[in-house]
Amino acid sequence: MALQAQNVTINVGTKTIVDSASVTVKSGSITVLVGPNGAGKSTLLGALSGHSTPSGGRVVIAGTDLAQLTPLQLCNQRAVMLQSDNLVFDFTVEDVIRMGLVWQFEASEGEKSEVIKDLASTCGIEDLLSQSILTLSGGEKQRAHFCRCLVQISGSHDRDTSKYLLLDEPTSSQDIANELRVLKLLKETAIQREIGVFLIVHDLNLAAHFGDIFYIMKNGRLVADGDRDAVMTENILSSVYETPVKTELTPSGLRIHTF
Repeated sequence: MALQAQNVTINVGTKTIVDSASVTVKSGSITVLVGPNGAGKSTLLGALSGHSTPSGGRVVIAGTDLAQLTPLQLCNQRAVMLQSDNLVFDFTVEDVIRMGLVWQFEASEGEKSEVIKDLASTCGIEDLLSQSILTLSGGEKQRAHFCRCLVQISGSHDRDTSKYLLLDEPTSSQDIANELRVLKLLKETAIQREIGVFLIVHDLNLAAHFGDIFYIMKNGRLVADGDRDAVMTENILSSVYETPVKTELTPSGLRIHTF
């Protein structure tokens, strides 16, 4: 089971933002996409999620073209967390999390409330459920939307259907403790529930520590892919980021130094 972009090209006007990109997101693993600003990472995630239509190529989930799936079918197979939430209405945090209940027709109110409370506690936002989303800090908003995504892929509906989490910089506004909380929870979710995770992250050390499969993007093209030791090398990273990068293999994992 996999979510795949197959030779995806995305044009905006006369400009090519993503050029013939092929990505495979496997169930039970974390696929990490890194690269400099403006590389086309978020645009590629938009195509993988079904939020945008490729100019060329296609995206398939478990062998089915995303274009053939209804919005409800898509929601039952993947949850998406973007960089910004764009919410302007005075929803409570619980309201926002409840937006992930696409499987609600199969659950009682008690079951829904239990899932929300349990995952809100896991994400460290149980004390925020009654607050307006508009009053939260950037990090708190991120954790609320992260919790919404977890709720969306935690339903009992279609248990035999492969499910995926697609997240665009979900830890960019987090402090150190919550950054690790989110990524550890992602790792546990991927392994324990056989969820496929596609993660865009800027911190190369976090990417190296939590990722299983790696893709590097620059100027709209994928320039490297594979396991950590094949992709996160001094030569590749220094070339892609156009700055000296040093790597060090330590007992706790790969360390990446930029100064």
